[in-house]
Amino acid sequence: MKTKYDLIWSVSLTIIGIATLILSGSRITGIELSDTAVRILGIIDLISLPFLVFTSIKKFVKKV
Repeated sequence: MKTKYDLIWSVSLTIIGIATLILSGSRITGIELSDTAVRILGIIDLISLPFLVFTSIKKFVKKV
């Protein structure tokens, strides 16, 4: 069974990936997202990023 750090790491990585796909996909297809939607996705990225960094460091230190 995976540790809770692995679970948090994978969830935060998935959230960041989905938000990135939405933003880049809309840019490529030419779909204009509202300013509010872009800001909400940016805030979601900024909230997920510290969790990803923390758990990545924990995973690295655990292997060393």
